[in-house]
Amino acid sequence: MTGRVHALSETIVTISLGTSSSCFGCMQQECKRKTRFLKAKNPFQFPLTIGQAVKIETPKSILLGQAFVALLPPVLGFIGGGVLTGFLVPASGEPARAAGGVLGLFMLAYLTYLFRKKHPAETTLQVVEIVS
Repeated sequence: MTGRVHALSETIVTISLGTSSSCFGCMQQECKRKTRFLKAKNPFQFPLTIGQAVKIETPKSILLGQAFVALLPPVLGFIGGGVLTGFLVPASGEPARAAGGVLGLFMLAYLTYLFRKKHPAETTLQVVEIVS
């Protein structure tokens, strides 16, 4: 994303974003008129001034960690649900164990959703370059 520096502090830069290409077809007129502000870090210590155009992004390591945390619980839920169904009902066949696995998948995915709704993941944006 590209934005303009709105305010500076020692470690945090406030960036104002204009309308993006996704705003073009949006019917939300009130959203189009508002200026959005994001906070980002300046880990590379760029010499920034107010009004300067900068490019910001989320580090790949954070994105990979969030993807891992988002995908791991449903997979473990599927495996656990299938194994638990096999222990609880030993005479059950493969379709019943698969159904137990799917039930475990959805249950752990929903619990992960509820947890993330109450405790959202921190996304740390950072300034990666100064746009000319």
